[in-house]
Amino acid sequence: MTQSTARTASPSRPDIFLSARDHQTLSRLVGDMPAEGVAGLLQEELERAVICEPGDRPRGAAPLHRWLHYVDGRSPQPRRIQIVLPNEADIDAGKVSVLSYVGAGLIGLVEGHTIAWTDPSGADRRLTPVMIEDPETPGGD
Repeated sequence: MTQSTARTASPSRPDIFLSARDHQTLSRLVGDMPAEGVAGLLQEELERAVICEPGDRPRGAAPLHRWLHYVDGRSPQPRRIQIVLPNEADIDAGKVSVLSYVGAGLIGLVEGHTIAWTDPSGADRRLTPVMIEDPETPGGD
C-alpha cells in the first residue's frame, strides 16, 4: 500500500482506501472543479486516501460501483446503495453519485468505520458502511 500524502487520521475522518484506478478516475472527475461544496470534500478525501495496489485494498473498503449497505446517524435502518459516477446516478435505482454528500462520505470507507460528515444544511451526519456486497476476489481491483 502507498499513501498519496502523509497525514494523521482523526477520529472524525478514519482512513479510506482506494484502488489506484478509482483514485485516478475520481481525481480526473474533480480535477478542474472549484474546491468547494461536495467537490471540495471529495478532493480532501482523495488527498488523504491510502492508494492500494490491485488486491491489496482492505476487503470491506467501499469502492466505486459495488453495492453497499450503510447506516446514517439519523436512522438505524440500513440503506442499500451503489456509489457511481455522476452520469450513472439514478436515485430511484439506488445509484448514488460520488459527488453527493453520502457518496463522497462513504467512498473508500471500511465496513464498521464511521465518518462524521456535514450535509448541505450544515447538520452533522455520521455515515457507517455496514456491508459491502460481493467483495472483489483476491487479486482483483
